[in-house]
Amino acid sequence: MKTLYWGVAVGLLLAQGTGDLIVVSETGEPFRLYVNGEWIAETPVTRAEAHDLHEGPQKGTVYIHPSEGRVIQLKKTFYVESGYVEYYAIRKQKGRYKVVQYNRVLRSEEPAPATAAQPATPPASPQPTPPAQPTPPANTGGGAVQQNTQNQNQNTTIVFNPTIQVNTGSGTQVAAPPAPQPPVGTPVPPVPGMPPSTSTYSGPCNCTVPMSRESFQQALATLRNETFDQTRLEMAKQIARQNCLLAQDVREIMKLFDFESSKLEFAKFAYDYTHDLSNYFVVNEAFDFSSSKDELVKYIQTRPARQRCQAGTAWPSTGAQPSTAVSRPCTPCMPAGSFSQALTTLKNAYSDPTRLEIARQIIATNCLSAEQVREVCRTFYGEPLRLQIAKEAYTRCCDPQNYFVVNQAFMSSASQQELAQYIQQLSGR
Repeated sequence: MKTLYWGVAVGLLLAQGTGDLIVVSETGEPFRLYVNGEWIAETPVTRAEAHDLHEGPQKGTVYIHPSEGRVIQLKKTFYVESGYVEYYAIRKQKGRYKVVQYNRVLRSEEPAPATAAQPATPPASPQPTPPAQPTPPANTGGGAVQQNTQNQNQNTTIVFNPTIQVNTGSGTQVAAPPAPQPPVGTPVPPVPGMPPSTSTYSGPCNCTVPMSRESFQQALATLRNETFDQTRLEMAKQIARQNCLLAQDVREIMKLFDFESSKLEFAKFAYDYTHDLSNYFVVNEAFDFSSSKDELVKYIQTRPARQRCQAGTAWPSTGAQPSTAVSRPCTPCMPAGSFSQALTTLKNAYSDPTRLEIARQIIATNCLSAEQVREVCRTFYGEPLRLQIAKEAYTRCCDPQNYFVVNQAFMSSASQQELAQYIQQLSGR
């Protein structure tokens, strides 16, 4: 009988899925990592990886080696989900160290796992060996990555066929062929996920094509996961500014706020970015006090619609026009295959400064989607660089109305709020 129980236990253990664990030091101070009775990093490192851990809680201990003082020991339970890479960071806030989870990605999105923990002191770079003269490859259009080392200037050229070419040395050149244009007269396909009522709405409006239901639900989930009301408000304004909302969308966003003042402020702001203004009365359902409803009514009386919608067509209105500063989005979006190759190059970069140089090259000559910008930001270990890239990439985004997803790459709400304020300044409101 004991043999049977042991066999069942072993079978369950083998059937259990596995995941990976990555711990990094945001403070730059090295650490040692001990998980499940084994050393993951027995010597001090700034990044440690544990692969093929069984799903569930992992008992661990982190030994931090600050530049001054004694070694600091932190007990931590790491949670690993099957098929995912769990990211944890060592942070220092108000003089105290803590280990927090800041990201989770599918294993398939990660490069091949490292065979050993990264040392605290980077090893000396080996001298490049002159390559043999290669035979020019045939252009198969498969988007292969090609690396050539030139002895004259020690440049490394990465070619992302057929879209971009990145040179990490001097004389950088990144080029993209023009996207094929559809024939003249080709009808524009309808936007998926639109509510049936929007195609027949006739009345005052401030925008013509409402946000798709799929995109709105994604935006709503992002706002719901935010902890602080002020940060949630800035993110909500960012979503409204770059999209066209329905009155019911404004109501659902308002319900996420904890404070009445936040609800009222967003209700006023979103009025200029609402499609079916005749239905704006539903927004009042989100208020807790009648005084807020009265104040919103008075505000609306001073803000006439920019135009009048009729059967999906916008007609100019004789009312005053709200001031806006909307720039045309960058087009076309970078193809998924080419971006995947570029992302791999970023992940394999030796350090954040090198990664920043390559990311800027890619952004400068390509139009990235909001999700692509988010993935680029996630390749950086430091939060300041993530925020810097998010700001620089905004004007090179092909779908700025979805830029709220970039907030998912940040580890702190302060970064999310700073990005929202930056975009607000660019938009003139």
